[in-house]
Amino acid sequence: MSENKKIQYPYLPEGRDIKYVPQNDEFMSAAQKIAEESGCTKQATGAVLVKSGKIIGKGSNAGRKIDVCPRVLNGSKTGEDYHYCKEYCEQEGHSEAMAVKDARKKGKETEGADLYLYGHWWCCKPCWDAMIGAGVENVYLLEGSENKFNFSATIGKIYISGALTVIDANKNLKSVYEKIARVCSNFCSNVYVPHLGGTDPVKDPSVDPQVVWHKDHREVASSDLIIAYVGTPSLGVGAELEIARITASNLIIWWFKGEKVSRMALGNPAVSHKIEAKDENDLAIKLTKILKQY
Repeated sequence: MSENKKIQYPYLPEGRDIKYVPQNDEFMSAAQKIAEESGCTKQATGAVLVKSGKIIGKGSNAGRKIDVCPRVLNGSKTGEDYHYCKEYCEQEGHSEAMAVKDARKKGKETEGADLYLYGHWWCCKPCWDAMIGAGVENVYLLEGSENKFNFSATIGKIYISGALTVIDANKNLKSVYEKIARVCSNFCSNVYVPHLGGTDPVKDPSVDPQVVWHKDHREVASSDLIIAYVGTPSLGVGAELEIARITASNLIIWWFKGEKVSRMALGNPAVSHKIEAKDENDLAIKLTKILKQY
């Protein structure tokens, strides 16, 4: 377990610090599971309160689930416009405060407990007030969270979009998407590839269409950057391009030289860069150059 590394947090009470644990830490893994099972569209978080080696309270920032986060639409930065969370999503509170509330509801003694938070890189003042009021001794975040979850300072999440249902086998597009993801991983720790996420039309044909829509919609809406292949016509990609525009995400579109591209895709106002690639290597070089700008 490591101490905080001179990170400039938006808020930190005097005399308090933040400690860090790795991904495989038992309690951080439990907090991650909570975040993944329920949470907000913009930045799902989970927390567990631990005392004497046992979890005594659990919490998430879940509220009424909506497809497009109002803070995303408003362009809110970290720490801003939390009133949207209550007004639109009916969120009761952040994960830290909810974990404390859960422990108290169960009649557990919180004095001297430790809190583990997954999904964010700092704790706001109301959450610190709740933790200090409950006698929480230590606060633990995931190692590297200042980069992984600091969406205002880095590309927090990248979505790799491209045709899947009807594709030319000779182009081996799924392999290309995975290569793009590897390039992106040099700049972002959270890269989502749909055909590897459990909704591939070939590997996962039994998944209900509504499940596919909701999952991919939320993944696009929560991403900062969408990299989309537009060389092969795709209803799914067209929908994702429009979701990106509505949620104010950046778009990079690409195609291979000689392919015809829809003017609707080319004219999407969310598109920041267009790449016409000679081949996969040319695509990787051009994409790397663009990502360095971010």
